Amino acid sequence: MRSELAVAVGAAIAAIGFTAQAQASEVSFGFNGLGFSSSGVFTIEPNVAPPDPDPNCGTAGHNACRTDPPGAFRITGITGTFSNTAAGISNAAITGIVPIHPANERDPVFDPLVPSSLSFVDYTAPTPGALTYNNLYFPNGSPIDCDFPFSGTFVDVFGVAFKVAGGYTVDLWGDGDMLGPGTKTYGAGVTDGHSILAYEFSGVDAMAAPVPEPSSLALLGGGLLGLVGWRKKARATGTPA
Repeated sequence: MRSELAVAVGAAIAAIGFTAQAQASEVSFGFNGLGFSSSGVFTIEPNVAPPDPDPNCGTAGHNACRTDPPGAFRITGITGTFSNTAAGISNAAITGIVPIHPANERDPVFDPLVPSSLSFVDYTAPTPGALTYNNLYFPNGSPIDCDFPFSGTFVDVFGVAFKVAGGYTVDLWGDGDMLGPGTKTYGAGVTDGHSILAYEFSGVDAMAAPVPEPSSLALLGGGLLGLVGWRKKARATGTPA
């Protein structure tokens, strides 16, 4: 019976863990390296992909219609702090997520896998340019969703964009396993709306994990107490335990 009880407890813990992950509305994150440092919490919800911004997509003379990858969650909020040595930013407050503004792909060769949530953070100097983002979070690792052939990070190659006190916008993206099987690397950039103040395509370390919900922890405790009570009852009735 002891082995059966251990299996039951293990199954209960696994079930509670799965439920907490499936229902989690907050995800803690952090990234560090190459002058970047940040930690905080994402607020997430199941993603509803916006329609392709081209109303004529899929018709003659237009590209195939896009959507967002399956299994994605939308990042709808953020709190935390951010630092970057090159930009002179130290423990600045993260003030909010940059809302998506779905836009047509700007590359000369259109990639039909590009998510319909694709958006751009524009800057003007030294030459006009943009950072991409789609604010999608992938708890099971990002898929290949453009012609960039790597995957597996909690944000994809387009990434998430957020505001930082002082008028800055930060973009964090995932480069997947581009450094080899089993690796995960990220990139980040900072702009003040005019210039890129710091930019690293890869080599930034990052992590993210669901924040346990108090109700799930309480449910786990109640479940374990129930198992203990069942074992005591089994002993009292003479059932082998």
